[in-house]
Amino acid sequence: MPKLRTYLLAAGVVSAAVMAVRHRMGSGGVTVPGGIVMADAAGYDTITGRLLSGFYTSVAADVAAVTPPGGRILEVGGGPGHLATRLARDHGLVVTAIDLDPAMVERARLNAERAIPDAAQRPTFVVADVASMPFPDDAFDLCVSTLSLHHWADKAAGQAEIARVLRPAGRALIWDIRPGVVPLHGHQPDPLAAIDTTVLQVVSAEPWAWPWRLRLTQRIELQRQR
Repeated sequence: MPKLRTYLLAAGVVSAAVMAVRHRMGSGGVTVPGGIVMADAAGYDTITGRLLSGFYTSVAADVAAVTPPGGRILEVGGGPGHLATRLARDHGLVVTAIDLDPAMVERARLNAERAIPDAAQRPTFVVADVASMPFPDDAFDLCVSTLSLHHWADKAAGQAEIARVLRPAGRALIWDIRPGVVPLHGHQPDPLAAIDTTVLQVVSAEPWAWPWRLRLTQRIELQRQR
């Protein structure tokens, strides 16, 4: 019974958080060329900065643990920059983050300026579509994306671009909503079904314990096909 009460309490908190985000965002997502962006960048920034703080902290630690020394990181769908800023500030990593929404990129730059006094240590934020990125081949050692894959308009093109900009031994870490019934999201498809294995090889896929011990997300590790 204590475990059931804990689960119900956690589910209730998560549900309330999602409802708060939806209320603050109004209609929520807006479809634009390349995918879906949030209707209110400032509101999304404020709410996710509070509600997803623990998620970003744990993901940042995981990313830092597998980044090679001196490695360059690309974040896809970086939003208001909460993860990129943690990676740079807390782990000293070199990060470039892209997002479709210019308003989100501006929020990310402001957040990084507040959190990291030294401009040279801040992440770089770029307005770009994952399906057509303005970077040369073999530019990054690791690509990271959180809760973004299901918003991409052309997932196959996005993955092909990720494979192109990754170095030969490069990997991608993708966190997305797990398959099955998820509170306030209904039945969700398996993110693995969207992986194009002709360009990215699946190394592992496992539930991600967040929040608390609830496993509402999935961590997928991919490697560039040689």
